[in-house]
Amino acid sequence: MELPEATILRLESQHLIIRELVSGLTEQQIEQQIYTGKWTLKQQLAHLVSYQDMFFERVQLIMNSFNAVFSPYVAEDDAGFHNASRQSVPQLLENLNSMRNTINGFYFNLNSGELYRKGRHTHYGNFSIALWAEFFLLHEAHHILYIFQMNRQLIRNTGLNSIQPNSAGN
Repeated sequence: MELPEATILRLESQHLIIRELVSGLTEQQIEQQIYTGKWTLKQQLAHLVSYQDMFFERVQLIMNSFNAVFSPYVAEDDAGFHNASRQSVPQLLENLNSMRNTINGFYFNLNSGELYRKGRHTHYGNFSIALWAEFFLLHEAHHILYIFQMNRQLIRNTGLNSIQPNSAGN
């Protein structure tokens, strides 16, 4: 078994759009509650950072134990989420990229037998560590969509015409 090329590409690049979606926005805008009862853009970003940490711990447990079982992750119950929520946006982006490099290094060095290792999610059942990568990426994409939607709402609210690209290329 090998990781599908589409999985590899998304692990390498899916998160990179987040920097573009937040560039050009002020800290105040990023911390503004856009949708009543929903997380702010910064909280979405903090969630992605803390979720990556938790995800990496889980895949490590899958590799180091037999029949690892996990309950759904609840950010509000995670001290890591609350700590990340207090970080600056540049620090969150740095942490996101740093942990993604760690996750990628882990995944890109697994052999075919290791990709078959399984862990059980109490809601979604038992699946391979390769499929855990897909689960991770789909979860991340879901939050990137929210970040995109909030970016567009902020742009409409301020009269800007487009995403402000990051001229530094970071």
